[in-house]
Amino acid sequence: MDIIATIIALLSTIPFIVFIILFVVLKKLTNQATRSTKMAADLSCFLFVIAFIGLVDYSFNTFLLWELMLFYVVFLALIITYQWRKGEEIYLMRAIRFVWRASFVMLSVAYFLLVPIAIFLQLY
Repeated sequence: MDIIATIIALLSTIPFIVFIILFVVLKKLTNQATRSTKMAADLSCFLFVIAFIGLVDYSFNTFLLWELMLFYVVFLALIITYQWRKGEEIYLMRAIRFVWRASFVMLSVAYFLLVPIAIFLQLY
């Protein structure tokens, strides 16, 4: 069990490298760049969640797991409400996929912003 925890910890410290590796492998398998990008983002988003929570905890001594989960639930509720108000049929999986991919973008930006902060705090 320690080996699995070590592998997850290692991969979560470098989620962009994992994303790129996944993209390259999936591109070779599918021969479709767009589909490969989406699949790599979907698969590596979990590592970005772990990295984000770890960086925030390290930098600010705040563990944001429950707040992040609440954010996902509220964001999903907003997307479903938008679908309902627009008069469309409500597609739960489409809403979940949208939230997950938007989360990938937001966590990627947050990761790029938090890494220099963590490095600065480590140095001083």
